[in-house]
Amino acid sequence: MRVKIKNPTDTATRRRVVLAGNPNAGKTTLFNSLTGSNLRTGNFHGVTTSAFEKTSGGVTYVDSPGLYAMTAYSMEEINAAEEIKNADLIINVTDALTLESGLNLTRRLTETGKPVIMYLTKLGQLKRRGGTVDREKLSASLGIPVYTCTPKQLKKEIEGGVRFTAEKCAVPLSSAYSAGREGVSRADRLFYNRFFALFFFIFSIALMFFVAFHPIMPGALLKGLTETLVVDKLGGFIYGKMQNEILASLVCEGLLSGAGSVLSFVPQLAVLYLFLTLLDESGITSALAFATDGLFEKVNLSGRAAFSLISGFGCTAAAIMTTRGYSTENAQKRTIAVLPFIPCGAKLPVFLTFLSPLFRNPFPVITLFYFAGLAISLLFSFMLKGEKEGMLSEVTPIIFPALNTVAKKLYFYVKGFIIKVAGIITLFCLISWVLSHFSFTFEYVGADKSMLAHISRVILPLFYPMGITDWRLAYSALCGFIAKENVAATVAMLIPEFSIGLGEAVAMSTFILLSPACISALSASVKEAGLKFTVKCFIVQLLVAFAGAYAIHLLFL
Repeated sequence: MRVKIKNPTDTATRRRVVLAGNPNAGKTTLFNSLTGSNLRTGNFHGVTTSAFEKTSGGVTYVDSPGLYAMTAYSMEEINAAEEIKNADLIINVTDALTLESGLNLTRRLTETGKPVIMYLTKLGQLKRRGGTVDREKLSASLGIPVYTCTPKQLKKEIEGGVRFTAEKCAVPLSSAYSAGREGVSRADRLFYNRFFALFFFIFSIALMFFVAFHPIMPGALLKGLTETLVVDKLGGFIYGKMQNEILASLVCEGLLSGAGSVLSFVPQLAVLYLFLTLLDESGITSALAFATDGLFEKVNLSGRAAFSLISGFGCTAAAIMTTRGYSTENAQKRTIAVLPFIPCGAKLPVFLTFLSPLFRNPFPVITLFYFAGLAISLLFSFMLKGEKEGMLSEVTPIIFPALNTVAKKLYFYVKGFIIKVAGIITLFCLISWVLSHFSFTFEYVGADKSMLAHISRVILPLFYPMGITDWRLAYSALCGFIAKENVAATVAMLIPEFSIGLGEAVAMSTFILLSPACISALSASVKEAGLKFTVKCFIVQLLVAFAGAYAIHLLFL
């Protein structure tokens, strides 16, 4: 039985299209296809924590957080419900694998009085397990148009001004849809076992560091090649061609040695982001969250915190944003408070800068630092008091990630890092170069007589208990409050002959591990938890960072 679709005379009657559906139904993937965006996706509950909109073809599309009903349970569901109220057209994005459980939300959406269409996702997986769906019969059964076409075709329908209406007929759902072979697969059964999930996570992270840092693996080999080409070859060539000493110093020391040295870490960061993307897209992150809920409860966290903690390995600011979906403010603040102790990707170049010169194979010690950061974050959570967070989450199937999706996300992450180096890091290097080569009377002088030297010597005593007596290292450490990559860039720029003892290197690495997050993460914290809470956390973390670094250096005396 066919659905009747009418064409209105006014094609501009509907301009705000809201994508709504259960968590992990594929809303953001569809939104990216409709608008050409690169919003983060993942095979787990709660990737989208706030609405995002973009206009394309004269239509404003809104990617809303997942929800189960119009009655809000969490902050993200409140946000989604508000967007639905303001919609001109609702696209009910529905997982074909769990269609029947998703129909409760479909009914609530149709009761709003707004025009609603259904877009089915994961049809390939449904077909592979023997399931079927008859689009026309399903449309007649639900009384709304159902689409199984490509996003491109759907976009053409929406932007073509089609008015979506349908006649509901007495067609039983069973004749329109079959779920196929339901049940838990072997992979699901394995990864949702708490012991195996935890073991696999630890193994995956250790393997990630091995591939990135071991001298014979691609990460380290490509890093060395990039550094040779950018800093040594290109820098040497430019320095030999330039006659002006000041200009040559600016380009070779300020840009290539500073920002260029950070750029050489791209291969190792790409390995890190690749592993994290595979964990996300395969559903293993979701399995880990579900399986560790009981374990995390012992340190006053829910399994849902696993999403935030694992995201923290990539970016602290992004991890803080994932806490928006928490049902209690106290649980959200507790997670935000401990996230800066998770070593983000930006700390990787810093650890390598301080530790690589001392270890032929830095893989074990850097891995130890990353797991130490995770352990410290859990310890601090255990020490914090307050209400615990309950966990409500979809149990997502374990799947083999789509290679094109993984490639797109990896490209997006690497591109973002390169843009950051070309923007913030380069600008900061230029400012640092000027301050370190000119006096307060703006004479071109040696570094020890520069403005930066005089300013940095004021804070240098704070670093004496770490064994640091060089003002350049003290300045480098504080540069991390703007962006952690600045530490590595500043060391490479100001200290070309860089050499440091083991105790000092471990103490400095400990300081970076425990110190407050960068400006972007602090801004996210202010947005989510307020200025007062963020300042309080900043002060505590700074004191912990200094105390931890002092203690570590004492152990090496």
